[in-house]
Parts: sequence; structure tokens; C-alpha cells
Amino acid sequence: MQDVAKGEVLRRLKSVEGHVRGVAKMVEGGDVTYADVVQQTNAIFSAIRRINTVLLKDFVEERAGEEGVSEEMIKDLMKAIDRVVK
Repeated sequence: MQDVAKGEVLRRLKSVEGHVRGVAKMVEGGDVTYADVVQQTNAIFSAIRRINTVLLKDFVEERAGEEGVSEEMIKDLMKAIDRVVK
């Protein structure tokens, strides 16, 4: 894993961790609606999807570089990844 991606993944994971703790506190507090909890857990899922996107893009860049793939092909792959994960 490239250092830039590693740093971004770790930063995002820590953010997700904090968000999960916040939702747990909401639920423990008891004064929360199901809709509120679902909204927050959906935000957590979205954050995890973004982490997966970073990982997938890093993998493609790393492997494509090893295989000598053109920059244009890498850009096309990145666009495809963005379309699929949204």
C-alpha cells in the first residue's frame, strides 16, 4: 500500500471509529429515533465505501505501475471505479 493511501485509510478509519462511538452514545442515551440511528449507520456505511474506494484505487495504481499500463488506462480504470462505487 502506498504511503498516501495508507495515511488516508487510517484517517478515515479513525473517523469511522469516532462516528460509531457517537452512534453508540446516542443509542445508550435512549432519546433517539430509529430514523436517527439508521441515518447515522448509513453515514458510517458510506464512509466505509469511501475507504474501500481508496484501497481499490491504490491497488489499481500499484499493480498497473508494475505491469507498465499507460497513464490513460489508469485514468479510465479510476473513472470506472468511481462510477461503480457510487
